[in-house]
Amino acid sequence: MNDTIRSIATIMSDLDGILLFPHVNMDGDALGSASALCLALRSLGKKAYVMISEPVPKNLDFLECGCCITDDSILEDVQLSLQLDCNGLRRIPGRETAWERGRLKGCIDHHATTSKDIRYDFTRIEPKSAATGEIIYRLIKDLGAEITLDIANCIFAAITTDTGNFQHTNTTSRSHEIVGHLYKVEGFNSKVISALIYDRRSKEALMLESAVLGSLDFYADGKLAVGKVTQALLEEYGCTMDEAEGIIQRIMSIDGVEAGCLFKESANNVRASLRGRTYANMEKAAAKFGGGGHVLAAGCSFNLPIEEAEKLLIPELIEAVS
Repeated sequence: MNDTIRSIATIMSDLDGILLFPHVNMDGDALGSASALCLALRSLGKKAYVMISEPVPKNLDFLECGCCITDDSILEDVQLSLQLDCNGLRRIPGRETAWERGRLKGCIDHHATTSKDIRYDFTRIEPKSAATGEIIYRLIKDLGAEITLDIANCIFAAITTDTGNFQHTNTTSRSHEIVGHLYKVEGFNSKVISALIYDRRSKEALMLESAVLGSLDFYADGKLAVGKVTQALLEEYGCTMDEAEGIIQRIMSIDGVEAGCLFKESANNVRASLRGRTYANMEKAAAKFGGGGHVLAAGCSFNLPIEEAEKLLIPELIEAVS
């Protein structure tokens, strides 16, 4: 069942002790949505925290807002565990015990792919929303909380990152309407937030990007481009994986490329970020390996060496662009 935003606001109005769970490998929408809602709940006198298990990405550090914790024992009583911008236990690895503390379980997401491993007490899934931040903005309004400057910054970051700075095809009139309302918040400056997200790259990160782009593999007459960020490359350039954000967009800027894939190798697994330009269904390809997302932007993970992950995924992507 897909609950209304108003009914969710009513439920949350009666609760205290709330843990918010953004997905692993946080992006601007996941962390921006979580922090915005956390700040709104606190403004209403509630105890709320964003439960994470990894460092906040450098370009998103301004979204932490004093909300993030790694130890759920800060709350004696967790009345609600709420997933944001994701669903299913596989999207919150390392936080399963914290999740189970919640007496109620909820999910607010804009991805159509749903997991069956959690029984939620309420959900709001809006695949037509460009970002979970759009849903959270409306929820905050229904909660009766004020959109402060910090909340406005978080909502803007959520929307701008998931719409590719308003260039992706998922951008809608509502995306612009919500951002239009943010401009009415005293002190809000979209240029400042955009600069924090997009214009703080180190020279090492740029050298890493150059190395990845310089070794791309092309398939299907150039319609598919595949890159790799390995642990060896990260060590060579002194970078962390979050500094590889943005490389997939650079891959998609190549003329003639219909689909792009960026493999990211960690110590434990390999993640694949997938993007399509017009017709290639990335969600379908990712779903075959337990992943998900949107038609033109998706991802999946493999507990395999990167070479084995390539052998499995690349044929699916070639089929997607054929």
